Amino acid sequence: MKIQYLFTFSLFIFVLSSNAQSIVSGKIVENTIKESPISNAVLMTSQQRYFFSNHAGEFRFELNPSEHVDQILAKGFLVYNQENLSSLIKMQPSEASTGTLLKGSKIAEVTKRQVASMNFKFKSFSKTVISNGAPDFVLRKDLDFRLTQSRGLQQKINAIGVEGLEGVVPQMVNKDIHFFNWFQTYIKIFEEQFVSPFNTLSKVNYEFYSIYEDAQLEIISIEPLSKRFQRSFKGVLVLDKSSLKFKKIQVTLNADYKLSLSTEFDDKLGLPVSTELSISPGDGGEKVSFFEGGLDFGRIQKKNPKHDKAELVHQQIYFDYKSGDTVAPFLKQLSKILEDRDYTVPYAYWEELNYDFIKGKVLDTLALRLYVDKENVKNRVKRISAFDAGYFPVGSVDVDLTRLIKLNNYEGLRLGLGLQTNQSFSEKYRIGGFTAYGTQDGNFKYGLNVGKLLNADTSTWLNAFYDNDIEEVGANSYLTDQRVYSLFEPRLVNITFFYKYKKYGLSLQHNFTPQLMSELKVDKNNISQTRAYAFENDGNLFENYNLTTATFGLRWTPNTTYSKVGERIYIDDEFTPEITAQLSQSIEGVLDGDFSFTKLSAKIDYDFQHSWGSLSSIELGGDLGFGDIPLMHTFHAFPNSPNKPTVLNRFSVAGVKSFETMYFNEFFSTKLATLHLKHRLAPFKLSNTIQPELVLISRHAIGDFQNPELHQNIAFNTLSQGYNEAALEINKLFFGFGLSFAYRYGAYHLPEFEDNLSLKFTFYLKL
Repeated sequence: MKIQYLFTFSLFIFVLSSNAQSIVSGKIVENTIKESPISNAVLMTSQQRYFFSNHAGEFRFELNPSEHVDQILAKGFLVYNQENLSSLIKMQPSEASTGTLLKGSKIAEVTKRQVASMNFKFKSFSKTVISNGAPDFVLRKDLDFRLTQSRGLQQKINAIGVEGLEGVVPQMVNKDIHFFNWFQTYIKIFEEQFVSPFNTLSKVNYEFYSIYEDAQLEIISIEPLSKRFQRSFKGVLVLDKSSLKFKKIQVTLNADYKLSLSTEFDDKLGLPVSTELSISPGDGGEKVSFFEGGLDFGRIQKKNPKHDKAELVHQQIYFDYKSGDTVAPFLKQLSKILEDRDYTVPYAYWEELNYDFIKGKVLDTLALRLYVDKENVKNRVKRISAFDAGYFPVGSVDVDLTRLIKLNNYEGLRLGLGLQTNQSFSEKYRIGGFTAYGTQDGNFKYGLNVGKLLNADTSTWLNAFYDNDIEEVGANSYLTDQRVYSLFEPRLVNITFFYKYKKYGLSLQHNFTPQLMSELKVDKNNISQTRAYAFENDGNLFENYNLTTATFGLRWTPNTTYSKVGERIYIDDEFTPEITAQLSQSIEGVLDGDFSFTKLSAKIDYDFQHSWGSLSSIELGGDLGFGDIPLMHTFHAFPNSPNKPTVLNRFSVAGVKSFETMYFNEFFSTKLATLHLKHRLAPFKLSNTIQPELVLISRHAIGDFQNPELHQNIAFNTLSQGYNEAALEINKLFFGFGLSFAYRYGAYHLPEFEDNLSLKFTFYLKL
């Protein structure tokens, strides 16, 4: 009887062990003195499964019962087919094992066939963990996706959680760890753009080699043509020969930082079913952080990562696919939607899901709370988000950083304070105001504005305002221009010609779609002069006058995507073109308006991102004014050269889109067209901290002026013969500072050579 029990027990142990899964792990290196790691090696098993080594040559996976690794393949190495795997596998280099070079047309054909042309909806869970010595940053998302021909990829966020934080900030919603679509020109990983192996330019950037083939599948190695190009990958893919679709893709990078990214695809649909991404510090030179702003919470790499031992691990699954023409996009034309929620869900939400990876280890919540409180993480995260738009939040009020300190030739040092309520105060109302004092003119300026949100989905705000301030003569600002914040405004330092105004009115902001925004403003404006000037109209001279004006502006950004968090709309991803147009009409006789005139303005900005890391950009603008227009409301081409005699005396800060050799008040126009052309080369990496950028610039302007004799006590030129300027910038030489050189040529070339030159410094700083 005991023998029978013993036999039964032994049989049970044998069956259990034969069905047990085993984990294999190790590292694959070259069989050379250096033993360099081999990335993207393919480990094929006896059950026709395949696994890859990562950027460090490491592998770790689980074998099924009775399964073993048959062979290991890698481009440029002999096949490794020893039965017993060791923890350190050495593969022999071989020039004869490069595989067969494939035509780019074959890969392009598979890419076209990968996803059927139809609409999809599906679900996804993701978890991102960043470990760097501080308490782990853990981000989890529960998402519904729609992928449609009419609106592309959209996400509806059912739940989001970052352990240790309660409030949702835009980065949590907008930052894509890895973008969903492999089959486009660029892949975005953690805000950095990389050239996809499957873009239309693949024949320029990548080569494909077949390194294994049988009746069911083909394994293809992906190689960048340029070994030094930082924005391309090495990789490997598995092609299903029966469906002619990709089954699995992995790419690796060993440059500024190190990464391994792999995706498995559904055999029939050709869409992803799972993605895994790991990032660790590399050579450096690039900050890699979830929140930026010097915050350790969520940081992977500093610019100099010598002692960084951080790692990001991102896992994401996609499931419950449904397809067909009946699948409709989300009603709102947004890329990401977190509806009516500004809080993160607790860990208990994720614990109830039937997926082990989304749960993960339970963090030391006490240690995390102590860290979050000690480092003031919650407030710092909010401030980093607000700082991008030029605000610094203090409780329910945001301090406007653009109004603190300015300098110009009329006011001298301008000290100011601007405040605006934020969402902590109210989602539906906002109140703002500012005050400023000029140390040279000795006058206070001030303003007040209030707004009510009428419709959150269309960002419709009704605003009322009053301003008592100064404005540059000839400046033409667009109502719908995005708010751009910089530590200081370069041109402002040198401006000499201002006028005073007292203005009150109403405005209505409304987005017809997230990509098409508009603003209508009606105001009454009382104008007075800061220097001798008079405008002759109907035989009368006007130094001070009243205007009653209606202005309507449109801004169209067809390729930019937007997100909604609670009641507010945010930019998700910004892409050109940006097309802006504005019509302004001043009406005589209404609310004591003295003049009637019309102004039309339009501009287009377009950037061309080149696969090798350089960028070409073009801005074309046009302005037209007619009627009884005082000089204050005409146009200038944004001159930025101080009226001083020598190059060194004119040394100042170069603007972003200004004419560096054009003197202030030299030209005014009632008709004006400008063209700015720029080509920025990829950064030169001299060290991790010194990575200068060379920019080649060509600027042009042409214009005319209607009835210049009506403007008294001032002399100026027109641009009827065309103004030309060539420039060269070397940016980011040291702490964001660089140098700008510009030269005036053509019809308005000045007799003295030195008067045509501009030498200035530039300042571009990314925090």
